[in-house]
Amino acid sequence: MTENRDAVCKAEYEPPADELEEVLAAVIAEVLDVDQVGRRDSFYDLGGASLSAIRICARVERRLGIRVDPAWLLEHDELADFAEQIRLGAA
Repeated sequence: MTENRDAVCKAEYEPPADELEEVLAAVIAEVLDVDQVGRRDSFYDLGGASLSAIRICARVERRLGIRVDPAWLLEHDELADFAEQIRLGAA
């Protein structure tokens, strides 16, 4: 059963700001089985752990064709920060 994001997140919902954030939000929601993921939602609050970080990064790589290190998500656990790290890493 899909978890309601509001039941597990402390942050007020802020929608993804661009296409990269939309892709990341969709993948994270799919892997962690939550209804939606906002820009300031913590991967950990949503139930994320190291194995789910690996799954998320593998799916993002397949969808976007760029290398995504799971450590980036583990260290930058908010969606907006993770997206920024991907931008920096892809540059």
